[in-house]
Amino acid sequence: MERQIENVYIKRFYYFNLYVIKGKNGDILIDTGFIGMKKNIKRWLNKFNIKLVILTHAHIDHTWNAAYIKKLYNCKIAISKKDIENIDNSKIHSEPSTNNHKRWTKLMNWGMKKFSPKYFDIDYVLRDNQIIRKYGIELKITDLSGHTDGSIGIIYKNFMFAGDAIVNRRKKPQIAYQNQNTKAAINTYQKILRISPEIIFVGHDREITIEKLKESNQYKELEKYM
Repeated sequence: MERQIENVYIKRFYYFNLYVIKGKNGDILIDTGFIGMKKNIKRWLNKFNIKLVILTHAHIDHTWNAAYIKKLYNCKIAISKKDIENIDNSKIHSEPSTNNHKRWTKLMNWGMKKFSPKYFDIDYVLRDNQIIRKYGIELKITDLSGHTDGSIGIIYKNFMFAGDAIVNRRKKPQIAYQNQNTKAAINTYQKILRISPEIIFVGHDREITIEKLKESNQYKELEKYM
């Protein structure tokens, strides 16, 4: 089921969220989903005019269909400089956020080493505080490192697309269960609170209001693990 908030289109495929921001001169797709989604993604994206794909980070469940979408729509792909070397997943190794997440993290690290997305060229390398205006809308890139070293957020109006920097499992906003750098992930959590976007769109769960994020205040619970 597709949902729409202003000119942001939200589509959930299994456990993965994809977002399209409609612009005056072309549409922007955020993240590309995972295995087994190609036909459904094509069916959904065909109604848009996709000109740019922004990858919030290099994990395979966000980059898996990038090569396919790039070829299908002849669009550009953008990712942060720090995550370019992570695209084949050979350098990604995550640590558990807490002791309760050791098994989950071990499984995720195994999966990252076993699978790699099909190769695709990077057209734009993104940096912190970069402004994108090319497609008739204004976006700001912000560093959200922690989940991966090169995780980014995309700020549009009062919205933020945060990838996996924040998750909303069981309707409790928190940092991901596994991160390349847990301390950086906690700092990113605090940074999002300071930026205070009205709505935070995330990679796998329902969007989060800033009020809910402030109520959670989860980084205080994690200080003991640092």
